[in-house]
Amino acid sequence: MRRKAFVLLLVAIVVLLAVPDFAAAQAPSPTGPPHPSMPWSGPWAPGSAGYGTVVRYLQVPPQQVEIEVPAPGAGGSGELQKQVVEIPGYVVTETTTGFIYPERVTLQQVGPGVYQWVTLPQQFQPK
Repeated sequence: MRRKAFVLLLVAIVVLLAVPDFAAAQAPSPTGPPHPSMPWSGPWAPGSAGYGTVVRYLQVPPQQVEIEVPAPGAGGSGELQKQVVEIPGYVVTETTTGFIYPERVTLQQVGPGVYQWVTLPQQFQPK
């Protein structure tokens, strides 16, 4: 009985050593493309096909803009008051084939004295 158990254990070890490690065979390469569900995946990702390789990063500084808004307590007199607003900066990625602009926030004039914050989508601008 003991000999039979030893032979079975030996056969199990040989079988386990002969079976390839599927988890290691399917492990992603650190230099390969990211999984499609990852937020850094997609056509805008640096190094993606068609977008070239990263050349440099360009810092776009925050902009101070002077806007005219209705004065508080002016009622319907149409009196406007100047106000300084800062539009946040962002970083543009320059690649060998173009520029990758990130999702960013800007100010849009909707009407006279009426402004709203708008989120611009991420985009690629070819050279």
